Amino acid sequence: MIEKNPEGSGREADIGAMIDHGPWGAYQKFIIALLAVAYLVDGIANQSLGLAIPALTKAWGAPREAFAAVAAIGLVGLTMGAALGGVLGDRIGRKPMLVGSVALFGAMTMAAGSASSLSILFWLRFFDGLGMGAMIPNGAAMISETTPLRHRSSAIAIGMVFIAVGSLSAGLIASVVLVHFGWQAHFHILGAAGVAAALGFVLLLPESPVFLARVRGNSPRLAGLMARFGQNLAADQVLVRQAGGRGGRFSGLGVLFAQGVAGSTVALWLAFFFCLLASYSVFSWVPAMLADLGYPLSLASLGMTANGAGGIVGGLISGWLIERFGSRRAILGSAMCAVLSALLLGGLIFVGQTSLVAIFSALAVLGFFISNVHNGMYTLSAYMYPPQVRSTGVGAAAAFARVGAIASSYAGVAALALGGGTGYFLVIAISILICAAGTAAITRHVPPVR
Repeated sequence: MIEKNPEGSGREADIGAMIDHGPWGAYQKFIIALLAVAYLVDGIANQSLGLAIPALTKAWGAPREAFAAVAAIGLVGLTMGAALGGVLGDRIGRKPMLVGSVALFGAMTMAAGSASSLSILFWLRFFDGLGMGAMIPNGAAMISETTPLRHRSSAIAIGMVFIAVGSLSAGLIASVVLVHFGWQAHFHILGAAGVAAALGFVLLLPESPVFLARVRGNSPRLAGLMARFGQNLAADQVLVRQAGGRGGRFSGLGVLFAQGVAGSTVALWLAFFFCLLASYSVFSWVPAMLADLGYPLSLASLGMTANGAGGIVGGLISGWLIERFGSRRAILGSAMCAVLSALLLGGLIFVGQTSLVAIFSALAVLGFFISNVHNGMYTLSAYMYPPQVRSTGVGAAAAFARVGAIASSYAGVAALALGGGTGYFLVIAISILICAAGTAAITRHVPPVR
């Protein structure tokens, strides 16, 4: 039952502003925990194929190169999923898209355990990528719309960092399951984590109150949710920024290129593209680069662990940096430190200083700063756009960025072939520098919390 307003219907309620400046209670933190699980299982599913390829090459008698198309189609699916998932999230809601996308990539990962050929695995991985891509913008939008402004950057950073935690978790699980139970069980177990999470979201995850206000207006469901957020909404209060009809009209991609926004959208896409080109170049080609330097396979893999550990710490700190200094200074500062880290690594290789401690420490530092930039891009994109196109805006930026991830497959290997480790890290440094230039050109930034 919605409580009646004894003062009449003169007072208006802005749901977004109420959340922006309201308390950050236990229930809102519980929502962040649920979304962290979504990012966790996304990271697990993302790593499932790469971990299984050595076992699949033996089981199917196929060369490693035969799986390149399977890996690439997963990135294509991620790109399409981020764009399509963002649009659908603004149309039908954050919760349906989160439940559906997590269920999709969980089910497709499980189904990969029953694949009998590369062609079947190819299509399963495509739909796997669709689900993984669609989850990310809706998760970012949901966090943005349930967290007060003063804590929003940290909340998005916490959610995003669980992708890296999921990647590391998948490696730990695979080290046991692949050896003792085989690749089929590997896919079944990793995919089951996503399916279980989706079922949990059906029961536990609410819809975004900002989305509810836009499409349904003042309703008992919205009032009940706001009460759990520690906010009172009376039955006769009018909601501001509410259009007619069903409470708001979907505006589409055109809003991202409206007057006054188009320039920032293009700059964001440019920055995001080169951010992912740099980070995926590290992710995809550091082991090969270390092997070229003479490291054994076991140590080459540990190099990625060092980079990933730095990335987890950097991801957690990125939100605090944005809250303290604002997105412009936080992202640009981290980007310049990442450029210097990449140049340091290239310089160490150029002068022949390739000791384990020096290279691995520098990789951890590079991971720290690149993760700061990466998470900052998601925080910035969630802030730039109004609620009715927030998921669309994040999804479109993330989709364009995934093209950078695909390009990294070619840029990384070309840089290694032409310039070795030094040329490889020079390409990474240049990519991050372009990312910084794009960030500087954006006119709408997250302000520091005063």
